[in-house]
Amino acid sequence: MTIFERVKRLHLPVGEYVVIGAGILEALGLRDTRDVDVIVKPRLFKKLRESKKYKEEMRWGKIFLFGEDIDIGAKLDWENYSTTIEEAINTAMIINGIPFLNIKETIKFKKAMGREKDTRDIKLIKGYLKKHPLTDISAK
Repeated sequence: MTIFERVKRLHLPVGEYVVIGAGILEALGLRDTRDVDVIVKPRLFKKLRESKKYKEEMRWGKIFLFGEDIDIGAKLDWENYSTTIEEAINTAMIINGIPFLNIKETIKFKKAMGREKDTRDIKLIKGYLKKHPLTDISAK
C-alpha cells in the first residue's frame, strides 16, 4: 500500500493535518517508509483520541496515538525544532492530494532529530533537489 493510500484511508479532514518525517521521501519515490507520521490540529487530535481507535503512548514528553502503521501527534515542537501546526499545514507540499511537511522544513526537522536515519534522509533529499529544484515541484 502506498503512502497516499495509507493516508487517504484515514479520512482526515483537509486543512487539519500534515504528514511529517520520511513521508515526503516515499511520496517523492526516494525510499519507502514503515509507518506514516501525521501531525493534526488539537481539535482533531482530541476527537481521534476519544474515538479509542488508537493506542495511546507518551513519547518524548508528548502524547501520541498509534495505529497499525500510523503515528499521530498534535505538536511539532521538539528540543531543536519548532513550528506551528498551522504554519506546517499552510506551507505543505501537496502531492497527490496529500499535504506533506515541505522539503525545507523536513530538512530542518531531520537535522534537529539528528538520528543516523535522518542524516541519510537529508542526503537523499539533497540529491533529489539537485535533480529537481523546488520550482519544479508543485507546492500549495
